[in-house]
Amino acid sequence: MRKTMIFGVIGVVLLVLVSVWIYRYAAPSLTAQDVTMTGTIRQLDSETVEVEMAVTRTKEDHEPHFIFPLVPGWGGLSFTEEQEKGLFRPSSIGTSYHDQVILEQTVKTEDHNDNQITKQVFSQDLTGFSVPDEAGTYKLRFTLKSLDETVQLLQNPMVYYVHNERWLGKNLSWAAGQKLDIVKEEAE
Repeated sequence: MRKTMIFGVIGVVLLVLVSVWIYRYAAPSLTAQDVTMTGTIRQLDSETVEVEMAVTRTKEDHEPHFIFPLVPGWGGLSFTEEQEKGLFRPSSIGTSYHDQVILEQTVKTEDHNDNQITKQVFSQDLTGFSVPDEAGTYKLRFTLKSLDETVQLLQNPMVYYVHNERWLGKNLSWAAGQKLDIVKEEAE
């Protein structure tokens, strides 16, 4: 009986140690290295810019995720009704409070010099979208409007992928950004 009790205590201690070890070294199901984003932004007219981008994911992402374009002075994300063949169009666009919190924490950590741009971006309503959970490449085209209906300079245009994941109360969320290349139209 005493041996049974000793083995029981040892078993419980081992179970607790293994559980703590697993919890401590838990990793997100998808990392920033599993997601690649590339894109360009160009001015269509004085009040509209167009973003063309591709999102490539090497693994499935079954956790909530959002893609947010952050372009100071520009917002009102919209996809056209008529998309060209081969372009993905999300069924809905919107926002997520939890994803915005993750995004704000990431941007504030990255933003060492340009605090004014950060304040400007987060003072506006952020709108984003999701891509399907499956691995693959998703090509998109969308527009943004000038927030104050004036010509805005394109300063530090970025797009962020936000992965929101919790496991047994542990926060495994992250956000990663990619700068959009500015396409300047040649004067004719």
